[in-house]
Amino acid sequence: MLFSIAEIPTPQEQLKFLKHIQQILQSGTFTSTYKFALLISITRLAIEQGQDTGAVLHLEYQDIAEKFIDLYWKQSLPFQFNQYEPFTIHQSTGKQAKIITEIQNAQQQFKTLAAFRKDVLYWNRLKRAVATTVKQMPVVYLQNLNGQTVEFLYCLEDSKQSLNLLPKVMYCLRQFSEIIEELCQKRWIDFVRLNKQNLVVLDGLPDLDEFMFAPSRNQLGQVADFLIDLQQCQCFYCGKSLKNSKYAVDHFIPWSLYPADTGHNFVLADDKCNSQKSNYLASEQFFEQWRERNHLHDQAITREISQLGFLTDLQRSHRVADWAYKQAIENEYLVWLGGKEKKILARVY
Repeated sequence: MLFSIAEIPTPQEQLKFLKHIQQILQSGTFTSTYKFALLISITRLAIEQGQDTGAVLHLEYQDIAEKFIDLYWKQSLPFQFNQYEPFTIHQSTGKQAKIITEIQNAQQQFKTLAAFRKDVLYWNRLKRAVATTVKQMPVVYLQNLNGQTVEFLYCLEDSKQSLNLLPKVMYCLRQFSEIIEELCQKRWIDFVRLNKQNLVVLDGLPDLDEFMFAPSRNQLGQVADFLIDLQQCQCFYCGKSLKNSKYAVDHFIPWSLYPADTGHNFVLADDKCNSQKSNYLASEQFFEQWRERNHLHDQAITREISQLGFLTDLQRSHRVADWAYKQAIENEYLVWLGGKEKKILARVY
């Protein structure tokens, strides 16, 4: 992660960038879902590792590979709907995508991604294998449009060792992350649904988007067990006792803004607060409370939640949060104040 100085893109340049993304997704040739995964991966990494400047950003291929594994792990599991037999989704128009096969081999030995992360040797081996495929396939072909290469994200010749985003690209990815995520997920789902190898099973079935992209709730029960002690059996937001009450693990930075499970982002909320907060960012007061909680209990959160296999990186979680609240101010998002109260988060002059 290295930066160089450059001015932020003009509104016209930002619009042109978004048009290029749209062209790739609408007019590009797709034989697998790798291009969607690459766009989502570099967008998430720009948020985690970048800044709101026009500088270049160097992304390590192993970091991109980790994002690919995160995206494809759940999708490599058998998809089952009602009376249908379990079915592995085909992510390529030809034989099954190589990364899917490699992940499925890992799934033979590890029941969960969390358990897999703990086996450092095997985990790093898979990351290296996926990184090689990423370099050879989507990185080479992502910017091809109608037989022409339009290098608006990165220069292929300069990206042999790491993926070097061109000046102003990092800024645009951070600005338009929600749009890019939504467009990529929609096109990804369409590709899978229309793939003739999937068509017989998936034609008309609901819940495909939830299977492919919704957060996995299976391990959050163990996270809740830890948080109930950390929060002294109190709701993070309203402070009421959770004893004899229904509660849920909440993503403090909403999943809809940044779709990733990271240890420091989890808080425990009673059902009412969890429901009322929904997909909103919480107020600045809660933001400061959350940051303070993380600094105070960083060691415990890192120790306990990383054992469950979740990523725990305080700085990364706080960088994502800083990005989210900056977006909220610039775009005047509604934030949740508690109860039924909300307000527009505006810049203070």
